[in-house]
Amino acid sequence: MNKNMKNVLEHTPTYGELNNRKNNLDSYMRGYTRRYSKKNGLGKLDCYCEKIVFHKIENIDKLIEKMQNDKKSLKKKLCYKYGIRFILFSLIPVFGLIVPMVYNEYFPLINPCFNDCRIKDHNEPSASPYKHDIKRFPNKNSLNTDTWVAISTANLVYCCITLFIVLSVFIYIFMKFIKYQRLKACRGKMSIK
Repeated sequence: MNKNMKNVLEHTPTYGELNNRKNNLDSYMRGYTRRYSKKNGLGKLDCYCEKIVFHKIENIDKLIEKMQNDKKSLKKKLCYKYGIRFILFSLIPVFGLIVPMVYNEYFPLINPCFNDCRIKDHNEPSASPYKHDIKRFPNKNSLNTDTWVAISTANLVYCCITLFIVLSVFIYIFMKFIKYQRLKACRGKMSIK
């Protein structure tokens, strides 16, 4: 090959660079099957989730381009299609607050007396060994204290795990959104701005 011809091929014109910018994101999106087959374990899961997130972001971009003039209906559509999902997903850890609301010291929704109640105020005045006063404290739970401690511990574990999962998913989606914007703009690194 001619030396001058090689230099011509290495230097692409400005119009060609503009066309290649679009192909950077497209080539990345088309290369999923190749990348997916090379990964193992968590890498495959990451590649699969990245593909799902990128397709959702691409659908949002297409929707924005399609409805550019009608911003009010665009907001309605985006809130209906994606906003409700995110809100419901972020409310999953709130289910862990139900158990502490059912039985707490200040505003109990169920009777605070367990099956093995030994509170001195709940004792019958005439009984020398402990006997629960049914007249003053009629409702006694079928749970004992150890069972309630196990339920509270399981509830705390549930709250921590679901909160960690929800925060991890939101951080992951945010990172993939930045990566999508970086690929779309054909930049190597991109700040949060």
